[in-house]
Amino acid sequence: MGGYYKVLPKKLRIVSVINAIILLFMGFVFLQHTDVLSGFDFLPTNILVWVFTIFLGFNTIANLISRSEKERLIMTPLSGITFILCLFITLS
Repeated sequence: MGGYYKVLPKKLRIVSVINAIILLFMGFVFLQHTDVLSGFDFLPTNILVWVFTIFLGFNTIANLISRSEKERLIMTPLSGITFILCLFITLS
C-alpha cells in the first residue's frame, strides 16, 4: 500500500482483507482454468485469466515505480514472476 505506514490504519486493513479475498479468487480461477479444481464450470475462466494476467502486468509496473523501496525490491520481483507464470498459463 505504498509503504507509507509501519502499521496500517483500520481503513487500509479492510482494503487489505478485500485484496486478500480477490487474490484467493484469482488463484481459484486459475486452478479452475487448469482443471486442477472442477465443479464451477459457470465461470468464464478464459476471459478471467486474461483480465487477471493483464492486471498483474500493470501491478508489476506500479510496484516498479513505487516510492517505497521495499515495494520496489520485494514486491516487483514477486509480482513480475507471478505475471510471467500467469501469462504462461493464459497462453497455453
